[in-house]
Amino acid sequence: MSSEKNIKWDIDVSILTNRFILNELLKVLGIATLITAAIVALIMLPSVLSGNVHSTSSNVRDMKYALMLIGILFFFTVLFIFAYYSNKYMLTYNLDSKGVSTITRENQKAKNSKINFLLIFAGLLTGNPGAVGTGLLAASHQNQDIKWKKVKKATFYPKSKTIALKAGFAEKGIVFCTPANYESVTEYIKEMCNGDCRIKEK
Repeated sequence: MSSEKNIKWDIDVSILTNRFILNELLKVLGIATLITAAIVALIMLPSVLSGNVHSTSSNVRDMKYALMLIGILFFFTVLFIFAYYSNKYMLTYNLDSKGVSTITRENQKAKNSKINFLLIFAGLLTGNPGAVGTGLLAASHQNQDIKWKKVKKATFYPKSKTIALKAGFAEKGIVFCTPANYESVTEYIKEMCNGDCRIKEK
């Protein structure tokens, strides 16, 4: 449904078969791998400094074990996404004179709320503030608003019917369009972006 002042639509986005979302998941996995490797390297540092790193393979086994755990975690994450989310994320987009709103639809919110509750509950039971914080943070960030005046760069991907917006520091949004509305959304965003916004097409 659209008008002169706003464009609004619903879309179900595939999670693991969408390259934009998959890239974000791989970034998270990469960061987790680097952190794990850094921790293991710190553990191995005394052995390296003493020259005993070649005399034992326990440190190498520890690193392999840690990386295997990350791989297993990623594997079960993929299975969970297919089983619980059916590999789709339900979104509503609203573009108006103020900016772009990305809204998680009610059915999706209900599923997310159950996971967030489990994270918070598990964190409280185990005394893990990280899990509690993750659950609370996820619960409060199901919707996103980006103001036009903050948009610094808009990159258009006609083949995948997707538009990436970059705003302030570490603030970005991805607009997933349908084949029917991609052109109208593209024109709207180009019109609404301010003079400092860089336009790019890939």
